[in-house]
Amino acid sequence: MKKYFSSMSFCVGFVLVSFMLFVLVVSLFWLPYDTTAMDMSHKLSGPFGGHLLGTDQFGRDILSRLMKGVQVSFLIGLLVVAFGSIMGILIGSFAGYFGGKVDEVIMKLIDTQMAFPGVLLAMMLIAVFGNGLFNTVLALAIMSVPRFARITRSGYMKYREADFVKAERIRGAGSLRIMFVHILPNIKSEIVATASLAFAGAVMSEAGLSYLGMGVQPPDPSLGIMLSEAQDYILRAGWYVLIPCAAITILVMGFNLVGDGIQEINERR
Repeated sequence: MKKYFSSMSFCVGFVLVSFMLFVLVVSLFWLPYDTTAMDMSHKLSGPFGGHLLGTDQFGRDILSRLMKGVQVSFLIGLLVVAFGSIMGILIGSFAGYFGGKVDEVIMKLIDTQMAFPGVLLAMMLIAVFGNGLFNTVLALAIMSVPRFARITRSGYMKYREADFVKAERIRGAGSLRIMFVHILPNIKSEIVATASLAFAGAVMSEAGLSYLGMGVQPPDPSLGIMLSEAQDYILRAGWYVLIPCAAITILVMGFNLVGDGIQEINERR
C-alpha cells in the first residue's frame, strides 16, 4: 500500500472514506434515537442541545437519521458496484478477448446505452418499475455496467497478445482460464479505481433520485430525502441543510479521491 499512500489524493480520500466507514460501523450497533420517533415539542431544535445535530421538522433526531442514511448510501453503493462490476467484467472480457464480431456487437449495445444520460435512464427505469430501494439499486446498477465493461475491454485488448498469454495457449489452457486466471488479475488495479468512482457516482445519483422523490421512500431515511425535506427550512434552520450536504460531499469526494489516487499511481507504472 506504500505506493498508494504516496499519492496525496489517495491519502485525503482514504481519510474521508475511513471517517464515513467509522460512522457506518457505529450506526450498525448504536443509534442515539429511533430514526422515526417524532417529538413535535422539539422540532427544528438547534445542535448541541438534547440532540447533538438538532432535530428536523417532525422532531426526529438528525444525527440518528444521518447515520441511518449513511447505511443506505453504503448499501446502495456496494450493491451497484457489485452488480455493475460482475456484469461489466463479463461483458468487457468477452468483447476484449475475442474481438471481431463479438466485440462489435457488444460495444454497439454499450454505446447505445451510454447515449442516454445516466440519471435520465435511471429515472426512466424507476418510472417503469416503480420507486423503492430495490428498483433504485437496479436502475443505478444498469447505469454502471458500461463503465466497467469499457475499462475491462481495454485491459483485455492490451494483454490478449502478451507473451504470457501466448505461452498459456501453447500449454493448452482454455480461453476461460486465460481470461479469468491470467489476464484479469493484471487489470485489477484499473477495476478497483473504476469501482471507487462508480461507488461515488452511485451515492450521488441515489441522493439525486431520493431528492426528487424517485429513490428511497419516506419514512426510511436517506441523505437525499433529508436534503429534500431540509430545503423548505433553509432560512429558519440553515444547519439542517448543511448536515446532509456535508455527508454527501464527504462520501462522494472521498471515493472520487481514492479512485483518482489509484489511477495516478497506475499511470506512473
